[in-house]
Amino acid sequence: KKDEMEILVREVNSGNTYQLHDVFFLDDSIGFVSGGMRYDIGVLLKTTNGGQSWSAFDSIIPKCAYASYFFSEAEGYIVGFDSWLAYTNDSCKSFGSGTGNYTPINDISFIDRKHGLMVDGAGYAVGHILYTADGGANWNSTDYQNNLRAVQYTDSNTAYASGYGVIYKSINAGQSFFPLDARGDFFVAMDFPSASTGYFAGYQGMILKTTDGGNSFSKIHYGNTFFEKREHFEGIDFWD
Repeated sequence: KKDEMEILVREVNSGNTYQLHDVFFLDDSIGFVSGGMRYDIGVLLKTTNGGQSWSAFDSIIPKCAYASYFFSEAEGYIVGFDSWLAYTNDSCKSFGSGTGNYTPINDISFIDRKHGLMVDGAGYAVGHILYTADGGANWNSTDYQNNLRAVQYTDSNTAYASGYGVIYKSINAGQSFFPLDARGDFFVAMDFPSASTGYFAGYQGMILKTTDGGNSFSKIHYGNTFFEKREHFEGIDFWD
């Protein structure tokens, strides 16, 4: 299997020298990568051939871009450092900005064209979940005592948010969240290949799995220890 993986995986030169943070694909061909420099520049790369080559837009936001969500090739959002929320509906020729919390927006997710969520956070004890029911024109913000890093819808009513030592769940499309019985790491990424089965990756090496929509979790990868080589996870994604 190792030999097969080495054949399937290859490095692609993005033509970009800045740090890259997030990948979003609309389909098998069209995808976007966001990144940049924290205080100075936001970078957005685009592919139309399934990631074989990438082109860069000249300028998107004046802060680092952490994640993106696109409804179509022409319309989408980019979020980033210092509370930047950038919207485009002209194939990334121009962008809007601003939410007012002045904390880094780390992730964004929509279940349909109207209902969406964002999470932000700074340090370890400050975070917000932001909810929109009008396609992003207005966002309602709820305070949390945790830096929140990832958010995902799994169906029209259910969503999850994760961050420093916490995993939250919503059963009303993201209007409110409650904590789940999961802790032990800074859960910086998640992915649900199905509505009930999901994985949460921690920056300090832990991976949790649920098969019942967050009612229970199993630890399938233990976190780092002082006596072993450390692993720092930053993303997780399943094809099926």
